[in-house]
Amino acid sequence: MTEFSVPTRTHGLTRTALPLDGLAARITDRFPEVEATEAYGELTLHVAPEHLVEVLTFCRDDEELDMALLSDLSGVHWPAGDHIIERQASTTGWPEYRVSREQGMIEVLYILRSLTRNHWFRVSVATPDDAPQLPSVTEVFTTANFHEREVFDFFGVEFAGHPDLTRILMPDDWIGHPHRKDYPLGGVDIPYKNDKFIPPPDERDIREVID
Repeated sequence: MTEFSVPTRTHGLTRTALPLDGLAARITDRFPEVEATEAYGELTLHVAPEHLVEVLTFCRDDEELDMALLSDLSGVHWPAGDHIIERQASTTGWPEYRVSREQGMIEVLYILRSLTRNHWFRVSVATPDDAPQLPSVTEVFTTANFHEREVFDFFGVEFAGHPDLTRILMPDDWIGHPHRKDYPLGGVDIPYKNDKFIPPPDERDIREVID
């Protein structure tokens, strides 16, 4: 009978993780224009689009950082205007959040991880939501190919230099980008089994939808 053992938390690691302030200093010393913020024990680096490829390449190739894995790439839409998110006492516990923006933005987040040290951090890059465009990082991380296609599909970000920037989840002829906050909620004409049309949330009668 074959015996199996559970890997330890340090299995496969060959070096010690750098502290967050050490990670931040390593990058900001090389790129003074990068802003580093730390919150809830996590490090975020805010990078301008024109420096994105250079910063990610440095993070990958630097011997001390050794960020060989792009583990995730995702997007968030922050529309223009005044927004108030009420306190979520019964769910997340998050406090009330207020924000005002003159220019809507799409924020793209790159999660980098070292496979030898197991430290990680995120790189945040913003682009205007009326014409979102960023350079592709597929030449730096091959896995960015599918990640960038998903952000293009859901948020409409054009990644300049991507080898095949096409939709990856929505149909090719789909109109719009469904993870943007200016995308209409519901009301999409979909052939459900009961042949019913599901209207937008503010027009729904829940009993009618269930019936």
